[in-house]
Amino acid sequence: MYKEKIEKILAELSVGLFEREECLKLVLLSMFAGKSIFLYGPPGTAKSMIARRASLAFDTLGNSRIPNENSTENSRIPNKNKGFFAYLMNRFSTPEEIFGPIDIAELKKNNLTRKTDGYLPTAHFAFLDEIWKSSPAILNTLLTIINERIYRDGNTDVKVPLKGIVCASNEFPPANQGLEALYDRMILRYHVKPLENKENFLNLVSNESDKSVELSHTFSLGELDEIITLSKAVSFDESAKEAFCQIKAMIDELRAKPELIKELFGLEGVSAPYISDRRYKECANILKVSAVLNDRNIIVKDDLALLAHSLWEDEKQMELIKKVLEKILGKDKEIKGLKASFKALETKAKNNSFESLKGEFDTLRDKITAKQKLLDNEINSTPNNVFLGFRQKTAIKELKNLALGLDECQTNTLLKDEKNHKMLEVVYEKIQKILQASGVDDSKSISEVKLAINQFFMGQMNDDELAKKLASVIVFGKMANNTSLGFAKLFSEIVAQNSSNDLLAAGAKGISAALSHDKDKLINDLITAVKEHKKA
Repeated sequence: MYKEKIEKILAELSVGLFEREECLKLVLLSMFAGKSIFLYGPPGTAKSMIARRASLAFDTLGNSRIPNENSTENSRIPNKNKGFFAYLMNRFSTPEEIFGPIDIAELKKNNLTRKTDGYLPTAHFAFLDEIWKSSPAILNTLLTIINERIYRDGNTDVKVPLKGIVCASNEFPPANQGLEALYDRMILRYHVKPLENKENFLNLVSNESDKSVELSHTFSLGELDEIITLSKAVSFDESAKEAFCQIKAMIDELRAKPELIKELFGLEGVSAPYISDRRYKECANILKVSAVLNDRNIIVKDDLALLAHSLWEDEKQMELIKKVLEKILGKDKEIKGLKASFKALETKAKNNSFESLKGEFDTLRDKITAKQKLLDNEINSTPNNVFLGFRQKTAIKELKNLALGLDECQTNTLLKDEKNHKMLEVVYEKIQKILQASGVDDSKSISEVKLAINQFFMGQMNDDELAKKLASVIVFGKMANNTSLGFAKLFSEIVAQNSSNDLLAAGAKGISAALSHDKDKLINDLITAVKEHKKA
C-alpha cells in the first residue's frame, strides 16, 4: 500500500544526489514519524537540500516544487513557504527571525503577539542549520514546540502544524549549557560525510543538474495522520522483542563496566551512551512507523538495524553502537569464516607456489559463489525495510570485495613464478600497444582484458569463455576496427603460449574477419578457433 509509493518517491528525490540516499531515507522517515532528526557533518554536504527535498514528499499546500533549494534562508513571504521553513542560526539570531515579527497593531492593544505566517510556528517541516549556535531564548521555545507541538504566542497557546524538523550542525551541543533535553528529542541522528567515491565526486563537479524536483506522487497530511494511527497497532515479533532487550542490556552493562568496551570490541577512549526510557520509547515508535510504511504490522529483528542512527551521542560512540548491533543482530558467521579462510590462504601464498595452492583458491572461490547465491535467494523471501539497505545486499557486497581480494592474491601468487610473470608482462604490453595504436584510452577495457587473461592462466576461464570475453570487449568497448584486429592476434598468441598446439593459423580467421570489418564474424571465428583447438 505505502511501500511501492515510497520507493518511487525516493527514486525521484535521489536524482542528482550522490552518497546521500541513506540520509534522505532517514530524514523522510523522521517526517513520517513526526520526529526530529539531527544531521551531524561539515558545511556543504547537502544537508539543507536533503531536508527540502524530503519535505516535497508531502502535499501541504499543493507543493510540487520548491525553488532555490540550495538556500538556507526562508522566503518569508506569507503563505509562500509551501509548509517549509529554513533558517541558518547564529549567535545573533533573534526570536523575530524564527517565530515572526511582533504584531504592532496588536501591541498597541497591549497584546504581545507575533505575525507567524511564513515562519516556524506555521510550518509543517523545518530545517534549522547550525542549531547549537542559537540563543537560549530561541532554543527553549523550540524545545516546547518539539515536545508539545505548542507555540506560546503572547498569552495564547497555539497548536503548531509541525510534522518534522531537521536540525544540523558540524559540532555536538556543548556540555553544561542546558542543551541535553533538546538534543535528546532528536531521535534520529545521522553522520553526513563529504563524498568518498571518486566517480561520485567527478559526477558532482562535472554535471550541471536541475535543482528543482518534480514528484509524480506525494502523501497528504491526512495520510500522515493515518500512518501514525496504524503504527499504534504494530507489534514486535518474538525475535525482535528479545533482540531489543539484549541491546538495552548490553549498553547498560557497558556503562556499568567501561572496561568491557575494549575487551569485547577493541575500542579505547569510548564510553557507552546513556539512553533514557523516553528515548527507547520514541525509537520503538519510529520502528512501528517504519513497519507500516513497509506494509507490515510487525517489527522484525532486521528492522532494529535502524537503531544505529538513534543510540549514539557523539562521533566516538557511532562505532560502538554499530558493533553492539552487529553482536546482537548477528553478523553472518559464515562470511566471517570465509574471511578467516582467505586470511589464512593469503599467508600461505607468501611462501608457496601457485600450482600448490590452486585447489585451495578454487575451493574458497566456490564457497564464496555459493554463499552469494544463497543470499540472493534470501533477498526474495525475507521481509525488507525500504529505509535500510538489505542486510543480505550488504553481505553480498562484502563477498564481492572478498572475491576481488582473492583474485588479487591469486594473481600475485601466479606472478611470483618468473616464467608466468614474463609471459603476462608481454601480454599486458601488447594490450597497451593495441589500444594506443587505435587511439583508445580505455582503462576499464584494459582492466577487463587483463582480468580475463589472468583468469584464463589460473584455470578460472576456459578457451571458449576467454574468446567470448575478448569479443565482448571488442563490441561493447566501442573500439576501432584495428583494435579488434589486435585483440584477434593477441587471443591467438595467448592460447598458443598456453598450450602445445599452435593456434596462429586458426586465429587467422579472426584476423581476416577484423580486416573485413565484420565483427559478428570475428566473434564467431574466435569461438570456432578455440573449439577446433579443443578437438585437436
